[in-house]
Amino acid sequence: MKRLRNLLFIVAGLAVVVVIAIFASHRSAEAITARVQTLKYVAFQTKLPENGIVQHPHTVTIPTLVSGNLGAVYVRPGQEIYAGELLATVDNPTLETNAATARAGYQSSLAQVSQAHVDQQNQHVTYDAQVATAKSSYDEAARVYNADLQLYKNKAIPRNQLDTDRAKMEQALVGYRQALQQLRLGAVNGYGQNSVEVAQAQARQAAISQQSAQQQLAFTRITAPFAGIVQTVATQPNDPLRPLLPGDPVQPGQQLFTIAAGDRYIVKAQVDEQDIINVRPGQEVLISGQDFPGKTIVGHVAQIAPVAIKSTDASSTARQVLTTVRLDSSPPYLKDGMTVDVDIVTRSVPHAIVVPNDAIVNKKGKKYVYVVTKGIAHERLVETGSTNDTSTLITSGLAPGEEIVAARNPLLHDGARVKPAPSPSPLPSGS
Repeated sequence: MKRLRNLLFIVAGLAVVVVIAIFASHRSAEAITARVQTLKYVAFQTKLPENGIVQHPHTVTIPTLVSGNLGAVYVRPGQEIYAGELLATVDNPTLETNAATARAGYQSSLAQVSQAHVDQQNQHVTYDAQVATAKSSYDEAARVYNADLQLYKNKAIPRNQLDTDRAKMEQALVGYRQALQQLRLGAVNGYGQNSVEVAQAQARQAAISQQSAQQQLAFTRITAPFAGIVQTVATQPNDPLRPLLPGDPVQPGQQLFTIAAGDRYIVKAQVDEQDIINVRPGQEVLISGQDFPGKTIVGHVAQIAPVAIKSTDASSTARQVLTTVRLDSSPPYLKDGMTVDVDIVTRSVPHAIVVPNDAIVNKKGKKYVYVVTKGIAHERLVETGSTNDTSTLITSGLAPGEEIVAARNPLLHDGARVKPAPSPSPLPSGS
């Protein structure tokens, strides 16, 4: 009886062991629910997030350069203008008088140059006539002397007659030489005080005076230096709510208009000095903002400042590099001065194998991804490249069409059964 009871205990114990084993095997074979993703080629990007300010590429403030009273204002804020368009005029009668006087003085100096040419020609003719007369007198005196010299040799005339003829000839020669000298000196000094050179110098001085006076008068017409949009029109110095009106006095240097170039907007962004190594001219930039939700504007890095400056954040000791982004388009909802989010695309791979960051498992310095084949998870060694906020670029170890576990699961292990979980949201892309 006692032996039978022991045998029953043994059978009962074996039954318990079998039940436990069966239960354990069922537990080990139970599938783990996990999010599964099928790999395919996608575009992968890494972005450098910054803040920026929308600006016009070129903005200038136009002052008046002369004093006077405002004559007329021909433009208003927001108006598109062309290069050279008249914006306003300034009334200043003194400048008009000065310009007229200078113009008359220049015309008079030109007349004096013409008269000097005439006077010089007349003086030249007079000197030439004096030389010709003196030459003729000398030739005649020489002829008489030579003729009387023969008569004297033939003892036909007395000695005193020959001496008289000789004195006349020498006197005529002196007169001829003086006439020649006067002709030479006249050519050097311009034949008198009213020489052409003097008149021309006076005309050049008058031209400079006229040019200066005309320039001052031209400043009374305020024109646009380039095509663009009128940003602001000046107000009263002591009343910012009242615009300047015709008749109001203005002074040199007083700002009248602000004009911005009318081409595409730019965005000025300050990139941290440790990040600027990843920024290059020509890189694509994505512009977004709270002021235009759901919209993205594409631009490209146009210019990188050569000098790092102190951060505008007073609490930061880092330095920043001013980076200019030129937008590919300027939608009408974009306004000068808007604050925007700037994403500089530092790397772009159009066809890449990308996995969510949570799909990567790190073990002893190596990286693994669980590949699901026929419902079983297999641990696979992979090599990775760049990483952004959500995804990692896979450079080797995976291929399109394979399924992977897309999120971390502490229960997951090599050889575990996997049951795909329904995705509550769209799978992450490569950017």
